[in-house]
Amino acid sequence: MKYQLETLTPVHVGSGDSLQHIDGCYANGKWHRIDLDKVFADPNANVDALSTDMGRREFRWTKHLQNPGAFATYSLPCPQSPEEVEIREAIKDINHRPYIPGSTLKGAIRTALLWELIDNENNTHYEKTLEELEELADQEPRGNPRRETPAAPIEQRVLGENPNRDLLRALQVSDTTAIDLSGVEIGTAWTVTLDSNGQLVKKIDNGQEYKTFVEQLQPKQRLTFSIKIDEWVLKEPASNQLGFDPSQGDALRNIAAACHWVTGDLIQRERKFFDDYHLPEIANFYDQLHRLNEKLTPGTFLLQIGWGTGYDSKTVAPLFTDDENDPETAKELLNDLRERFRLGGSRSKPGTYDWRAFPKTRRIFYRGQNPLSPFGWVKVSPIESKK
Repeated sequence: MKYQLETLTPVHVGSGDSLQHIDGCYANGKWHRIDLDKVFADPNANVDALSTDMGRREFRWTKHLQNPGAFATYSLPCPQSPEEVEIREAIKDINHRPYIPGSTLKGAIRTALLWELIDNENNTHYEKTLEELEELADQEPRGNPRRETPAAPIEQRVLGENPNRDLLRALQVSDTTAIDLSGVEIGTAWTVTLDSNGQLVKKIDNGQEYKTFVEQLQPKQRLTFSIKIDEWVLKEPASNQLGFDPSQGDALRNIAAACHWVTGDLIQRERKFFDDYHLPEIANFYDQLHRLNEKLTPGTFLLQIGWGTGYDSKTVAPLFTDDENDPETAKELLNDLRERFRLGGSRSKPGTYDWRAFPKTRRIFYRGQNPLSPFGWVKVSPIESKK
């Protein structure tokens, strides 16, 4: 099945590299990624002087290039000079066009399927997972608890004990098509956090601004990709040999339904968070996203993908730590797990925690002083095949 992916907010999937002042420069409202081959091929270039200057910390391309755009591999709109702040580079194809890897999409779908299977009333995964988490919370941390992988045994039990027996081996997700650079910009991502008055504010600690510049796909960009399910793996005798039960196959065949339920729950929790802590611009965004999610046509679903999406979008923990049926027990479990794995503790006062909310920080796309949206929200719609 082919799908269309439409970006609803800025989306950043990183290459793993950060761009610094040696890689490019800001001029005339754009950031220019400098092509060294073009620079050194210029007959007017003083190669020796330039090479010497590039080794200095204070090196800036604007001192050497009157028209940086003429020597750029690409140029992107940028709201302000990044100055000393690094730019997170987006993953791109060989023609410098961004795309979204299939692994990024598959990872978000995997989380949704894990939610679906754990909370499925036809199995006992929920009770077993809750029991495992409670036992884990009662243990004393050993060494560096952040290096532990408490999710591994849960994933192995629900999805498969090893890669060869993993349910997701039956799911193949392609990379998206690449988009033209006209749909890309450099945006400003601020970390917002709770202050002492319970307000969400831009995080500034000892004069350091917690903001990042990212190469991002702009909203309203459309890309295509495909999803293929290997039915042979899900049917007997292969399913018996791999240990798959019918509920797993049903969940995999109904990806849209699983994603719709999980993202709907995430949207509600995020809307409440931003409403409770007084960032109305983002609460209103989630209110609109909730209405969109409620009226999607069958087979269409929302996902939050890529960088800046946060803890709740990547784990199944809220199933157990945000239980409306037993909020006190759920809150106690969350607090125990936070202490066990030292999640969200104070850096200045080790062992102390802000119990109002976890996580208490979010990454938000800002335009100037205005918070506009979170990162990573996309709409995925099936493309009808022509017969």
